[in-house]
Amino acid sequence: MSGPERILTGITVSSGAAIGHAVRAFDPLYISLHLRIAAEEVSGEVARFRESVEKSSAQLRRMQAQLRRRNAEESSFLIDAHLLILQDRLFVDRIIAKIESDRINAEWAIQQITDDLCEAYGRLEDDYLRERSGDIDDIVRRLLHNLQSKQVPTIGKLPYDAIIVGRSIPASALFELRSRHIAGLVTETGSSLSHTAIMARSMEIPTVMGVADLPEISSGALLVVDGTEGIVIVSPTAATLARYGEIAVQSKISRRLAAVAASRPCATEDGVRIFLGTNINFSEEVPSAVEAHSEFIGLYRTEFDFFREGRKQDEKSLTADYSSVLKAAKSMPVTFRTFDVGSDQKTWDSVNPSLATRGLRFCLENQELFRAQLGALLRTSTKGNLRILLPFVSSVDELDAALTIISDVKKDLSRRKESFASDVPIGVMIETPAAAQTCDLMASRVDFLCLGTNDLIQYYLVIDRSDQSTAHLYHPFHPAILRCLKQILTLLESSGKPITVCGEMAADPASAAVLLGLGFTSLSVSLGAYPRMRQIVSSMNSGRLRELACEILKMQKPAEIEEMVRTSIGFQLSHHS
Repeated sequence: MSGPERILTGITVSSGAAIGHAVRAFDPLYISLHLRIAAEEVSGEVARFRESVEKSSAQLRRMQAQLRRRNAEESSFLIDAHLLILQDRLFVDRIIAKIESDRINAEWAIQQITDDLCEAYGRLEDDYLRERSGDIDDIVRRLLHNLQSKQVPTIGKLPYDAIIVGRSIPASALFELRSRHIAGLVTETGSSLSHTAIMARSMEIPTVMGVADLPEISSGALLVVDGTEGIVIVSPTAATLARYGEIAVQSKISRRLAAVAASRPCATEDGVRIFLGTNINFSEEVPSAVEAHSEFIGLYRTEFDFFREGRKQDEKSLTADYSSVLKAAKSMPVTFRTFDVGSDQKTWDSVNPSLATRGLRFCLENQELFRAQLGALLRTSTKGNLRILLPFVSSVDELDAALTIISDVKKDLSRRKESFASDVPIGVMIETPAAAQTCDLMASRVDFLCLGTNDLIQYYLVIDRSDQSTAHLYHPFHPAILRCLKQILTLLESSGKPITVCGEMAADPASAAVLLGLGFTSLSVSLGAYPRMRQIVSSMNSGRLRELACEILKMQKPAEIEEMVRTSIGFQLSHHS
């Protein structure tokens, strides 16, 4: 039901604006997705719903019998209320009518009817009756659970302008929806540095997280998601829709202009060559990176493709996958990061996976899987410009163990008479304090390094970057971080080994300016941020950035450092334009 325009505030996660209709998903009650069904499937869907009603009623009757045996009559009467709802034609028949008239799945029909009923209860003046909406919530939870225990249609058609709304949206779920058109994302929890947020930016989906009033958004509500300002507008007025429509047009024009500029080598205003690449999550994104004139793929996250539904996890299948990536990349160098997941392979956003057995630690404990991936990568190395990157390394011992396995896999391939490039570059990810302090020791064993600022900052500052309650303490301008970055460059100076920054610091104009001022000359950013960062880098003066870096290294407070950097960068950019 629509009403007056309301503005809900949250956290800016992925910029851009989207206009569309809410699709509730992934929160404790509203766990369904909107599925259109064919006319011939309607009777089966109604039967599926009726079966859920019968199963729910049987469960409640069993509970009631148990309560009566324990003389818990009062609780037994409460279950009577739930059973009455399941027998109420106003409730059950309306849901069936919704399935039949709109040709939608049972979960979505339940959700829409209960939204209306709960809103009607909420308008009642009688406190007791108003609280009865809680009974409906309990019934709906049970119905949805029983529907989910049966075979549910796979995620199929979404409205063309779907804005996914939920308490939290797992990165794995967003991954499964990658081939669908999603206009926007809105969540109650999460931070700008969660894997879901990183993926949303990669997929260029306007996203706002941390929206406290999320329950106010009903399924089907018309929304504007302003990822740049971090706001969600519910039931926007005609004037608001017109304004955001104009913003969308201007955004398209800017992207086209940026694409023209991207065909030239990236350099600062005063001619310092900066190498700029893209971070890729899915194989489907590679052609877009080529089209955007990305100079290289600085980070290809292999775990997302690997754990897709139905994917074979053997060397032959992986070789075919990686070969298709290199073919799509044409001559562009591609850095394949080996699996960076924990022992729970699909929970990228689980509670504190940061300190678990993940990355290289996971691979060393699961060597059969690791060897299959390495074999596939090496066999693919003859097809293009391929590099192998080892993530989450914290000691030289771990690195040496991995290099020994790589050597063994090469010997095995030679015995099998499989061709591979003998000189495939091997790199190491610097993303733990231990790796930062010993990067010179690691550099002597590898060909290149990548700096993962997201994890490095959270470990240095002892903050879980996926925890919204500590998100405000995550600060790339903290003096400890700036000193660490400077120290890494100093330690690597004599090695001559190249290093690329592929964390979120590289994609923010102010923190990227600090990186360039400190002396980093290779950055890799999300696909969505690439055109904008090319423009921004070309507008910066490296000489002034070096002076700025010297100044901020003497400062003590993150907020003051950030203010100084943003003021200086703002002046440079406005002066250039």
